[in-house]
Amino acid sequence: MYALKRELKLNNRETSLMRGGAGYRRFVYNFGLELLTASWGFENIPASDSKRIDAIKKIFTQVVMKRSEYAWMKKYTSTVYQSAFQDLKNAFNRWRKGSAEFPKKQTKKQGDSFTVYKTSGVYPAKGKPALPFTNRVVIEAGKKIKLPGLKTFRLKEKIDFTCSSQTFTVSRTADKWFVSFVLSALKIPPLYHPIAKV
Repeated sequence: MYALKRELKLNNRETSLMRGGAGYRRFVYNFGLELLTASWGFENIPASDSKRIDAIKKIFTQVVMKRSEYAWMKKYTSTVYQSAFQDLKNAFNRWRKGSAEFPKKQTKKQGDSFTVYKTSGVYPAKGKPALPFTNRVVIEAGKKIKLPGLKTFRLKEKIDFTCSSQTFTVSRTADKWFVSFVLSALKIPPLYHPIAKV
């Protein structure tokens, strides 16, 4: 597994879209964190953190997103909020294992980021696995990248080869926006040439 990270070349409208996606992810994460900690006060409800977060996700999609004051959420792909809830689950798993501190509310100061991914593939029959590479985005060599659920963006540095990935993380460092993704690739063994004697 290898990861690539490239800087995005964005115009003002695209920068606004990225800021909005990061804000949406932060809103969902903080919403889930607040409801989860509040749910611990309910007595006689034996449920794990993961099951509680799944219930909070249902409340979010079936109640909160349908309210008129949250109509702005429809501008963004559903994978943004799904990955925010997954990040919250992972944060609580790490906290329960003792490998991280208790999850805190996220702020703009911590840096903006969000994750999008391709959700569906082509299935030949019910119960069969997806056809290879149909649940991935093919990234052509060059200075453009298509992010699932969003659109095609320009890159400042080109990608030298055709590759594919399923999950893309968009992040901000200072005023620059980056996209990173994982490649399933094997390391090419070095070539050893025999030494010829003269």
